[in-house]
Amino acid sequence: MSDEDEPERLPRTNLGEEVYRLLWKRILDRGLRPGDKLSDLRLSQELGVSRTPAREALQRLVSDGIVRPERNRGFFVVSFSASDIAEIYDLRATLETMALREAAPRLTPDLLRSAQIDLDNVEAQLNAATTESEKLDAFTAFLEVDRGFHRSLVELAGNSRLQNMVEGLWAQIAVFQWAGGFRDHWIEAAISRHRSIIAALLGGDVERATEELRQHIDEVKVWAIDELAAAQPNSDPASTRSPRLLPATATRES
Repeated sequence: MSDEDEPERLPRTNLGEEVYRLLWKRILDRGLRPGDKLSDLRLSQELGVSRTPAREALQRLVSDGIVRPERNRGFFVVSFSASDIAEIYDLRATLETMALREAAPRLTPDLLRSAQIDLDNVEAQLNAATTESEKLDAFTAFLEVDRGFHRSLVELAGNSRLQNMVEGLWAQIAVFQWAGGFRDHWIEAAISRHRSIIAALLGGDVERATEELRQHIDEVKVWAIDELAAAQPNSDPASTRSPRLLPATATRES
């Protein structure tokens, strides 16, 4: 067996927590997709732990809404309906706007300008990408910048329970977010929204920044539902809406 094929072994600390975080990371990294089967026996063998921490981790993922148990069959990464996606994003909008209001006093101009630079860099990478490999790398970089921006808002709110709730929603979103990927104009719109949020915060207008964030999340909700409809032509017609942009609350920066 080569070094690359060597199974991943976990340090013997809190094994249930370690297995849980590993599985959560695999979902974020596209290592696990909707419908994939998860076996506590297979995980225990792969990671060099007993079945108990593997089962503990799977049960936590069930509580998070990321994995579902099936009697006599095992555990499976969940698939989401249009109504599931709407519920997730509606709750996310409520929690993240709450976080933004709490985090605003800690979002210094230096932090906000750093976020602007991250947007500039990833936008340049997206514009320069020509091959499929370059486009995938650029899209991955965009997602990292996007997640980093939203994570900073939530972490700076200083509310650990709020952060845990939002992270659970992010994990659920990661399950279906990669199913088809976002279209180029969706990414452009998301970057534009981020710029508007940053501009409002730099201008001291927390309410406008909060409304921009809410509309940004609402737009992504519509896009995700539209992507599901495209992937599942026989789904509920109510979910087959085309992507749309919500009206901006202020003129965006170019």
